[in-house]
Amino acid sequence: MKIKKQQKNKIFNLKKNHNGFTLIELMVATSIFVIVMLLSMSSLLVLINESKNSRTLRSAIDNVNFSMESITRSIRMGKNYYCGGTMAVGVDATNDCPSGETFISFIPQGGVSRVGYRLTTLNINGVSQGTIEKCDTSSCVPIVSPDVNIEKLKFFVKGSAFDNTQASVYIIIKGTVLVKSLPTSFSLQTMASQRNF
Repeated sequence: MKIKKQQKNKIFNLKKNHNGFTLIELMVATSIFVIVMLLSMSSLLVLINESKNSRTLRSAIDNVNFSMESITRSIRMGKNYYCGGTMAVGVDATNDCPSGETFISFIPQGGVSRVGYRLTTLNINGVSQGTIEKCDTSSCVPIVSPDVNIEKLKFFVKGSAFDNTQASVYIIIKGTVLVKSLPTSFSLQTMASQRNF
């Protein structure tokens, strides 16, 4: 009889231990899971936002780099550089500017009339912002993104007036890119030597 009672107690204890989780244990486990998921999602959202800001900044900087390459390529293949405050009047006009100017004009390869590049200020959404424009004899158009504020554009021309000297143009561009109200500064500089010398 004693053995039967012990076996009965063991069976009862086994059944008692295998009833499952209590409601409190289940609520605690669910709460911990929800907290971990919320932390993970907030981190993921921050990473997505930073990635979007990085892509916007990269796109604006790529735009400025492309503009600089376009200016440099045009200048290399051009002739009769005129560095000054306005577009040169004559086709054969040349002018050096060792101290730097914000406007340069020249005859492009295969062209008969002057083109130029200049720093100008535009009013974009009520905010004064610097930009680079490409000009021909009749009009000027911006060549950089509205997200970019060009603060400084200087052309330093040397050797434009001499037939036996290869002319060169040193270009400096400085500015800022505004991404979500946070400015990021940049500075580019390059040298372009006349190729059709």
